[in-house]
Amino acid sequence: MKLRPAVSTDTPFLRQLHHRVYRDVVTRQFGSWDEGAQDRWFELGLADAEFSIVEENGDPVGAIGMRVESDRLHLVELQILPEYQGCGFGSALLRDQIEHAQRTRRPIALRVLLQNRARSLYARHGFAITGETETHYQMEWRPDEAAT
Repeated sequence: MKLRPAVSTDTPFLRQLHHRVYRDVVTRQFGSWDEGAQDRWFELGLADAEFSIVEENGDPVGAIGMRVESDRLHLVELQILPEYQGCGFGSALLRDQIEHAQRTRRPIALRVLLQNRARSLYARHGFAITGETETHYQMEWRPDEAAT
């Protein structure tokens, strides 16, 4: 697995990734998939974080979007193509972010859709639910409460 900064020519891949990763969970949670609405969510997420592309053997297989603030890190997106899920990419990316957060003594915050099975991945890595909205769980990993 290799990580590289996303560039403007990665936008079509990132849009396709968003659609492939979210189509099932959005349909499960909201009953339908609205392509226009999802494109707007995609654009908001893209503008809200610094993205890196996950590559395996030179091929893009996923992305991670992080926003760094003085007091915390925000995991805005962690997306792996469905055919590569369960292969350890998400866990490796989370471990890297947790190591960074541990070194800098900052928590990592994220939101995950209520119906998204990624919630169990986050929980396995020490993220705890800190709140809930109508659509999302808010989760956080804290350096003083979790083991690396």
